Amino acid sequence: MTVNLNQVAITGNLTRDPTLVTLPSGHVICELRLASHHRARDEVTGAWQEWADYFTVKAFGFQARTSHRALSKGSGVGVSGRLSSRRVLGPDGAPQDIAEIIAEAIQFLARPPGR
Repeated sequence: MTVNLNQVAITGNLTRDPTLVTLPSGHVICELRLASHHRARDEVTGAWQEWADYFTVKAFGFQARTSHRALSKGSGVGVSGRLSSRRVLGPDGAPQDIAEIIAEAIQFLARPPGR
């Protein structure tokens, strides 16, 4: 039997304020947009290059409410969870694959200056 591992651990800063959605069932979902920055030396020029990867994180229940209340754009967070993918129809009607991180734990790190 094959055992699969689906585990994600990432740190970064929120690119916008968290959004909170309450479903008709009463369950809540908080969506976070996270930028994780990287830095590496260019092999040819030797110059440092920086870039960011962007991720959508979904939190549920108590964790969703707490994240929505405590976090804001620029907040530093650490997230551990699992990767989930789904297929949706884009604005042009073509199918698109979306990957999201389903949070199991969110650690609040640095708050943005002045907040």
